[in-house]
Amino acid sequence: MNVLRLERRIVIIATLFVLTLFGVAALAINMFHVGLPTCLTDIKPFLKGEVIAHSPDHFEVHYVSKMWAFDPEEIVVPAGATVDFYVSAKDVTHGLILIGTDLNLMAVPGVVNYARVKFDQPRNYKLLCHEFCGTGHERMAAILRVVDRATFDARKIAPPPPEQTNATTKLLEAKDCMTCHSIDGSESIGPTLKGILGRSVKLKGGATITADEAYLRESIVQPDAKITDGFDDLMPKPELTDEELKQILDYLKTLK
Repeated sequence: MNVLRLERRIVIIATLFVLTLFGVAALAINMFHVGLPTCLTDIKPFLKGEVIAHSPDHFEVHYVSKMWAFDPEEIVVPAGATVDFYVSAKDVTHGLILIGTDLNLMAVPGVVNYARVKFDQPRNYKLLCHEFCGTGHERMAAILRVVDRATFDARKIAPPPPEQTNATTKLLEAKDCMTCHSIDGSESIGPTLKGILGRSVKLKGGATITADEAYLRESIVQPDAKITDGFDDLMPKPELTDEELKQILDYLKTLK
């Protein structure tokens, strides 16, 4: 008789535990707008990062994690948007955690992991790798910026004409800028220039600054004024005319 009572108690406790788990999951989905992490075996891992806008308030992000960066390195979405996150790994196992949210996924080679988050208020979120993946693990980070609708719409700036772009890239090459900086988001001796405008930059010493036009100008004409954390003070002062400086700054604004 005592055995039967014990078994009943175990069954009741186990049932309550399962129901509690379902309740917590439902609360996360409905109240906090968090989609449950899901492993998708029917989707091939992505070869490159991408942001897809399905509607003004629904976005799909494909994150590709690799040693030691996330692609895309920075994305911008409007407040009120629902974002579907898909993450895959290009080389080894990585982690993906979005600080300030419940988004926490593993990036495992060969599979795609998924979760959904709704962002209600403007805010900058930092995305980090929480799975040790080698010597550059501590530098593996990305930024997700949630901005108001007006700011988001204002980013839709028409790209410069091809001949102007070619002239500026040739200027960057002539001034040896492309030796240390990439324009496609790839790792190099210096920080990538892709998406630099508006990016949250961590400086040596622990301070963080937003890369606005004043910061970009100072970084070009006085490169040792503020050194990005994780990089060395190697950039020489370039010899630029005011017109060349403006040309480069205008070009950097288009590198989304």
